[in-house]
Amino acid sequence: MTAGKDIAFIFEENSGKKFIQSIKTEKELLVVCGNDNIKRKFLDLGYSCKSISEYSDDSSKDLAKAIKWIKNWPDKPILNGKSLKELLVYEGLSIFWFLEVRFYLYRIQGLIPLIEQLKRVLYLEKPEQIWIKGNSDIRHIVSQLYRKNLQKLEFLKEENPQTRVSYKSYAGYPTLKLLLLKILRGFPYLLKKPRISDNSVLIITEVGNWRNEYDFKSKKIFKKDVTFHDIIRKLSEKSIPVKVIDFENKPGNLIKSYFINKERNKNFGVRIEPWEKYITLDIIRKSKDFNKKLIKTLNQILDSKTFIESLTYDKISMYEILRKDIEDLFKSFKTFTSVTLIETAKRILEREKPSIIIMHDEYGAIQISLIIEAKKRNIPTVSIQHGVNTETGLSYVHNPEHVFGKNKNINFPLPDKICVWSESAKNNLLKFGNFPPSIPVVTGDPKVDFFPIAIKQFNYEKITKTLKIPKEKKIILFATQPLPLIEEKELITRNVMNSVKKLQNCYLIIKMHPHESDFSFYQKLANESKITDYLLVRFHNLYELMYIADIVIVPFSTVGVEAMRMKKPVIAMNLLGLHDNDPLIKSNIALVVKAENELIPTMKKCLDEQNISEIIERGKVFAQKEIGIPDGSSSERIVNLLLELMKKPEIDK
Repeated sequence: MTAGKDIAFIFEENSGKKFIQSIKTEKELLVVCGNDNIKRKFLDLGYSCKSISEYSDDSSKDLAKAIKWIKNWPDKPILNGKSLKELLVYEGLSIFWFLEVRFYLYRIQGLIPLIEQLKRVLYLEKPEQIWIKGNSDIRHIVSQLYRKNLQKLEFLKEENPQTRVSYKSYAGYPTLKLLLLKILRGFPYLLKKPRISDNSVLIITEVGNWRNEYDFKSKKIFKKDVTFHDIIRKLSEKSIPVKVIDFENKPGNLIKSYFINKERNKNFGVRIEPWEKYITLDIIRKSKDFNKKLIKTLNQILDSKTFIESLTYDKISMYEILRKDIEDLFKSFKTFTSVTLIETAKRILEREKPSIIIMHDEYGAIQISLIIEAKKRNIPTVSIQHGVNTETGLSYVHNPEHVFGKNKNINFPLPDKICVWSESAKNNLLKFGNFPPSIPVVTGDPKVDFFPIAIKQFNYEKITKTLKIPKEKKIILFATQPLPLIEEKELITRNVMNSVKKLQNCYLIIKMHPHESDFSFYQKLANESKITDYLLVRFHNLYELMYIADIVIVPFSTVGVEAMRMKKPVIAMNLLGLHDNDPLIKSNIALVVKAENELIPTMKKCLDEQNISEIIERGKVFAQKEIGIPDGSSSERIVNLLLELMKKPEIDK
């Protein structure tokens, strides 16, 4: 591009056409679009267009800058010489660690890469005039860069403001909500018998792990915890007492989880109780008192000069656009329940007196609370890898000073051991997460212990007959994700349905993510697209579906990597450019679709066995390296690790 062009930033899916037509300029106009779908619309109208993502030299580097910022920010002094990490402390634990993921995912993850892209746009294009449609963040950023690069700036009133970090935080009446949680989830369990034994293995899981699964040994369908079923069974075989505590905070699942837990008690063969059982009125009072102090601190922080200066990236102030986010986050139900979780963790350990704790991840609020309290009591803690970890995986990346810092009371509390899937995963934790070498242990993934037996029993004809899929059809498996942005979720789903419908002899299976429960969302879109050859399932065995699939489509996720391990061609849908740094997409092995019109030719390429064979083989090698080769013994290795730790008087540091 030559200097002197004008630029219109269009980050609004609708009504952008009228906005562009209202622009009056004698110069050539370059339309910089928020995603490839908007770009396609304006290319069809004859405009010169580029997508904002085209201004990313290396998107992983941009995301690494975002992670570096969020990891350094809580250490900056913001009020009376104290950092945010030091100001948000309760009982020796910084509750910033509870809030970091939400603040990062909903704001920082997108904001800092956007700044980098906008800097490149202005540097490369050198526009004289700029018009902006549909994004308050861009307005703020460009208006600061404007002083250096632009002569004129025009804005249109924003119609759809950015989603804030308080999205689905369930703020408002927090004390009442805690009482309702106690009544709905905890009170029925107060009448139960006391704990079965001291020195038990305490397992922390969640309702989302509880699914209908086909057991390939008994050849029966039953409900089980996909992470801990075999671990519990093996512990029981060794006469090791087990106690299970369930964590659930999604309103839609709270009431039904009570009935689910009745099934879990029966099928587990061990006691399972909700964390809310351990909440007391005194704990709620402490939460309320701490929250009052927190709000006072917040009011002091928000207008502090050092706080305003801390919200700066590359000399660009982000204070104006992040102030409301931080205020929402401090006042959210998630913040209010932080003290509840810390105090409840204490009470859990006081009452249950476990000999060891194992959890399905180590970065949730209840898990962090249990880890730090367990350290005080010299109780070993073990976590299990939850997803693919890389240098851009926030939850697995820690600054050295957050792990080895002198102020141990507010360092990030790591478990004593984390069971990882592969050597690659272990090396990532050591290299990017600064985990001490003694913490990661390669055990494999217990969720796929069934696989060696299952793969021998998989029968294509039997599976397709059971699912009533016509023999002549090519099967497209779409494994969904609970995407935060409903716009992206709808856009991807519509694109998949409309594209499969246009292909001959193709049948679509929509496999809902276990954390999704709204069948009507997909049913409504299927009716609107008028697709007829499709099946919507939620709990059917995923690996069985991958086995019969000719193509696996995902927005992102470990499912795509698992499909590669099964030698399936994988298509990753990145229509809004939000997942450039997901390991599956970043690996450059999956076939990435960035615009709606790319999906049909990409599916046709996948169905051409001769052209796709090399990609499939590279995918298999990549997957085995990242997530390991399932040998059926992961649960056994984890149980052996637990027994070994239970014998030790002290944990290796």
